[in-house]
Amino acid sequence: MTRYREEHAERPGRVARVLGVIFQSDERSSVGRMFIRPMEELDRMIAGLHPQGASTSLAMHAGLHVRLEDGREYVAEQLVGTPYMDLKSGLNWTPVQEFRQRDRAGWDVTVPVTRFRGIEEDDVAATVGRLNQIEGRPFVGEDCTAFVERAFAGKRLFADSPLLQSLGVPARVGDPALPLLRPDVRFDERTRHLLRTDAVQQLPDPERSAGAPNAWLWLRRLAPALALGALLGWLLAHVRVRR
Repeated sequence: MTRYREEHAERPGRVARVLGVIFQSDERSSVGRMFIRPMEELDRMIAGLHPQGASTSLAMHAGLHVRLEDGREYVAEQLVGTPYMDLKSGLNWTPVQEFRQRDRAGWDVTVPVTRFRGIEEDDVAATVGRLNQIEGRPFVGEDCTAFVERAFAGKRLFADSPLLQSLGVPARVGDPALPLLRPDVRFDERTRHLLRTDAVQQLPDPERSAGAPNAWLWLRRLAPALALGALLGWLLAHVRVRR
């Protein structure tokens, strides 16, 4: 997860083109190593998408790679890190060079949006217009993949959680490692390797809408209360033992 940079809160100019969805794997992220990737790996294993011998870490973040009218390239992304971003607006416009500095020995790759299921050139053109008017939302209600899907008028670009599907839970998880790529397109070797496209292209179409409850966000909302409850329980147990 990346901390909010207030100087990137405002759109730096008019968007002229959406170059694609940009995926990122921050190799040194402690949050990614302890929480995000284990969930992603579990989802892939349940879906039968866990190839043996994979040598690259999974994507843990996604945004929209755009080009402005003046030719500069930015990433429109939803970030986490401060009370303002968590509770007011996490929308950030990050220069692509700065975005790539956050790979930290990891990787990033941009996939043209028309290689996602159900996305046509008309959808991309409409999204350019939305990005020139879009307002930020707090991270507690919208994660990085939900922002991408909102920019595309609520079209699903990321799969349902295979774990939640197997449990019959009517919710979804914003998982950058499970993009809904068209099964009939070929990718260059680097993209195939980093996103493991041969596996994710086999994913079933989603059953949940983009507006379905996001289990990962609900977990984040409940986490402080659960942590406080656990602390109080430990203190009470400790006091009883001392008595």
